[in-house]
Amino acid sequence: MQRLGVGRWILAMGMMGIGLGAAPAAPSFYAVEQQIGKIRETWAKPGAVAQPNAQGWNAFFDALVGELKNYSVLPSENDRLAALNSAYQMSVALKGTTWIPAAELREELRAWLRPRVRLAWAERRLVDRVKGLPQVPDPSVQQNRERWVKFVGTSLGDALRQYEGANTVSQRQLALKHLYTALNSLHANNQSRPWVPSVELQAALDDLYNVPNLDLSADASTVAPALSADVVQSGPIYRKGYVSQVTAGPKTGFGLLSSDEGIAFYNSQLATSVTPITDFQNQVQQDRRGRRAANLYYFTATSMDQSQITVTAVLTPNGLRLGPEYQHNVSAMFSSFQQPGKGLGRFFASLLGFNQARIEKQVAEGAIGKIAENVVREAAELGGERIAEAQAQKNAQIAQYLLFGRNAATIRNLLITGLTLRSRPENVLLGGRIQWLNASEQVGGDAPQPAKFAVPDAGVSADLHLGSILTSLIRGYLQSEPARSVNNLMVITKKPVPNAPPAEGVEIKPDSDFATYLKAVNAARAAGDPNVMAIRVKKPTTPPDFAADARGYLVALVNDFQIEVPVPPEMTRGGLFGPPAQVYRITSPQAEFVISFKVTPQTETSPVRLAGKIEGFDPGPAARIYTINEDENKATPLSPLASVAIMSGVRTKLQGRPIDLPLSNLKLQGFAIREVSPLEPSGWIRVNLIRTSASPAAGVR
Repeated sequence: MQRLGVGRWILAMGMMGIGLGAAPAAPSFYAVEQQIGKIRETWAKPGAVAQPNAQGWNAFFDALVGELKNYSVLPSENDRLAALNSAYQMSVALKGTTWIPAAELREELRAWLRPRVRLAWAERRLVDRVKGLPQVPDPSVQQNRERWVKFVGTSLGDALRQYEGANTVSQRQLALKHLYTALNSLHANNQSRPWVPSVELQAALDDLYNVPNLDLSADASTVAPALSADVVQSGPIYRKGYVSQVTAGPKTGFGLLSSDEGIAFYNSQLATSVTPITDFQNQVQQDRRGRRAANLYYFTATSMDQSQITVTAVLTPNGLRLGPEYQHNVSAMFSSFQQPGKGLGRFFASLLGFNQARIEKQVAEGAIGKIAENVVREAAELGGERIAEAQAQKNAQIAQYLLFGRNAATIRNLLITGLTLRSRPENVLLGGRIQWLNASEQVGGDAPQPAKFAVPDAGVSADLHLGSILTSLIRGYLQSEPARSVNNLMVITKKPVPNAPPAEGVEIKPDSDFATYLKAVNAARAAGDPNVMAIRVKKPTTPPDFAADARGYLVALVNDFQIEVPVPPEMTRGGLFGPPAQVYRITSPQAEFVISFKVTPQTETSPVRLAGKIEGFDPGPAARIYTINEDENKATPLSPLASVAIMSGVRTKLQGRPIDLPLSNLKLQGFAIREVSPLEPSGWIRVNLIRTSASPAAGVR
C-alpha cells in the first residue's frame, strides 16, 4: 500500500472506513463521571483506608450525576437552566473542601459547566433582546424577530438537546451536523450584518462545539537546535567612512521567555569590534585647545568595544518581531607623532610641563567620552538597520507558512485556523484547528482537551482531537481534484510471502470497471487461498464522519456505503441464497465501523506500526444485498432471509479481523514516536515525539 501515497490512503479510508469505530456515545460529562469513578475505585482497593465520609460523598456524587443526566434529557430550557444552576451550586459546595480528589472533581465540573452556562445566557440575552425591541408596523421586521426566537428555541435548541441526549455515536454526529448548520448560519449572518447578541451566541457555540483540535508543546531542549542561533558574524563592517573589524565571541545564552503573544526567546553572544578612527586628527583640530596640540603632534586613535549583544525574538501569528539590546565596554588606543618643523614649539611646551606623553594623555581623556558615545550610538543605529533587514527577510520566508492577519498557518495541504502561539521558559505552545486548505465543511473539536493532558510530556506532546481532524481532512481530500476524479477503488490481497513487507501483499487500483473487477475475482478464486481476495469499494457521495465512542474505540460512519465482494465458490451456482451470481453488492445509507487500535513506536528492526482490530460492523437497518452475475446493471436484490444470513457472515468475517499496518512512509524529519496514548472517549489522543537528530527539521530557522 506504500505505492498509493498519502492521498490515496486518505481516499481509501474515506471509502472503506478503514481505521474507524463507534457505538455507544460517552455522555458529555464523561470526565466528571470518570473522576467520580476514580475516587470510588480508590476506596474499593484491597487494604485501602476506610473513608469515614464515604456514605455522604456517594450520595453527593449520585445527586451530581443525576443533575447532569437531567440536563441532557429535559425538554424545557427553563428546566435545563435549573439543572445547570443545581450543578453550579454543587461546584460551589466543593470549593470549601481541601480534599484533593474533590478539588479535581470540582475542576472537571467547572470545565463542563463553564461553556454551557455561557451558551445558555447567550441564548437568553438574545431572546430577551428581541422581545424587548419596540413594536414596528413593518411585518417583515416582526417576521425576522420571530425567526430569531424560533432559531434559538427550535433550530438550535433541538440540536443541543439531541446532542446532549444522544446514546449512540450516530445520534451524536447527526446532532452535531445540525449544530454546525446553526453555527454556520450565525457565521454568515455575523459577517454580513454583525449584531452583538448574535456574535455572542456564535462565540458561545464555538467555545462548546468548535474548539481547537490541536494543542502542541515542545520543550526547550527540543526547540533549541532550531531557535538557538548566532547573533554576530565575524568580518569587516563599512559604515560612514570607517571600517570596523568585528570578531564574534562565544554564545552566552539562549532561552525561552514567558509570552502569551507569541513564541518569545532570546540569543546572547559576545563580540569585539575594533575601529580605527581615521579622521581623529581632524576631530582634535576642531577643539580650540586641541588645535594647539595638533600643531605639534599628529594623533591617531582606535576604538575597541567588547560587548554583549542580546536579540529577543517574538514569533506571532502575524510575523516575527526582533529587538536588540547591548552591553558595551568601550576603550581606545591613542598614539601621537611629532609634526615636522615644530620642534621649537614642542620645546617651549615641554618647559611648561606639557611634554608629548602629557599632551597625548590629555587628548585621550578629552576624546574617550565622545568616542564611547559615538560607539554606542552607531552600534544602536547599525543594529536597528540590521535587525530591520533580518526581520523583513525572515518574515518573507515564514510568510509561506503564516497567513498574516488571519491567525492561521498553512503546511502543504493543511490549514491551522485560530492559531495561537505561546511560550514559557520550559516549552513553546501551539494551538488551533487543523483543517484541509480551501475546503468546506471543516469542523473543530466538540469536547475540550482532557485535564490529564494539561501537563505536557518531555520532547514534543501533540494532543489531537482525532475525530474532528479525520473528518475535516477526509472531507477536504474528497473535495480535491485527485479525489474528485476517482469513483471506486479495487483492493486485491495477495498470497503472503514469508518475510516480505506487508505492503507487497496488497494492490489497490482506482476506477476499475466491472469487467476488470470480475477478472480479478476469478483470478483470486483460482489461487485457492483464503488470503487472496478482490473487493471493489465505491467512493461515497457524502464523506464519512469520525468520532470516539464510550469505550475509547474509533468510529467511522460511512455514508452512501457500497462494497462488492466475491460470492463464495460453492454459492456461485445459486440456491437457497439467490440466483447464480459472482459478486455480492452490499449497500447502506450509513454503515458503522468500530475499531480498536494501538500505535507501537519504531524499533531498530521495525517501523512505526498501527495495530488493532475491527471491533464491530453495523451496516444499519436500511442495508441491502444484491447479487450480480455477469452484468452489474442487472443486480438482483436478495430476499430478507438470505440478506440476514449473508450479512451475518460478512459481519462475522469483519469483526475481530486484525489490522497491522507498518507506517513506513511516516517521515518525521529528526523525530521519532515515543508513545501514543489510548484514544479518550472525548476523542482526544496524545502523540509523544522525541528528537533523534540535533539538526532542525527542514524549514525556516
